[in-house]
Amino acid sequence: MRHFLLPAACIVLAACASPAAPKPAGPFTLERGASAELAPGLTLTFESVDDSRCPPGVQCIWAGRLGYRFSIRRGSDAPESFTLSPGQPEATPGALAGRRILLDTATIPAPPAPGATIVYRATLTLVPA
Repeated sequence: MRHFLLPAACIVLAACASPAAPKPAGPFTLERGASAELAPGLTLTFESVDDSRCPPGVQCIWAGRLGYRFSIRRGSDAPESFTLSPGQPEATPGALAGRRILLDTATIPAPPAPGATIVYRATLTLVPA
């Protein structure tokens, strides 16, 4: 009789388990506007870039800032937004269930020259908190 109880208990416990948390992954790269599914029902989107850094060859009063804005959504929940930057390259959004997301600052491009356009990409890694 014990042999029948063990499989039944395993099935009941599996049914009650919370949704799978994202596993450590990466690095992976997203372009602005792109999304990635980190786990079933968990989507990360690279929303926008705020780049006010001083371009090369231009004398600026201040160096400016660079920020990459992301949103993360679990299922039909409202998206959670966060920003990563060279000065703050990691975040721990609630939807990641205790894991951190890291921006690889070595892959950040130099400020664009005046009038030049740049394709912004973010290289990210998920790690345990």
